[in-house]
Amino acid sequence: MAAPDLDIRVYDRAPRAAREIRLEAFTSLADVRPEFDEWDETGPAVHLLAFARADAVDAEGAVDADGDADAQPVATCRFYADCDHPDQTGRYVIARLAVTPRLQGRGIGGRLLDDAESRIRAAGGRLAAVHADRGMFAYYERRGYERTAEMYDGGTHGWLVKPLV
Repeated sequence: MAAPDLDIRVYDRAPRAAREIRLEAFTSLADVRPEFDEWDETGPAVHLLAFARADAVDAEGAVDADGDADAQPVATCRFYADCDHPDQTGRYVIARLAVTPRLQGRGIGGRLLDDAESRIRAAGGRLAAVHADRGMFAYYERRGYERTAEMYDGGTHGWLVKPLV
């Protein structure tokens, strides 16, 4: 099924719609980590929120390519310079990538991830890092990320990195 056209907007803090998408997506995955933190407030993180035309996505999540209505938020992520790895100049963290559950599997998350990587490159970033649940490793590996030895939460989560240059 085709992905809807996206309008990706930039915010200096996590907008309410981004928080709602994250709660919906991570609750459906039974993610038990604290959902909101200091990176959600105004500060060094860049927040992306992807919108699709409201009529391009029907109630069942099917894509309608002929619509024209106002946009609705469908995916979000944030990124920031990684101050926890000063030995890796230009390392940025892409975090809390989430797609509305009814639209998952349509390439929306990948397009948002590509957009974040492009913005990081434009800011001089050289390396993108994601921390993910072990169940998501294959998704990121298909997108060019490699696992590191850094695991946490009893080995259920870990870091993956991707060179951007």
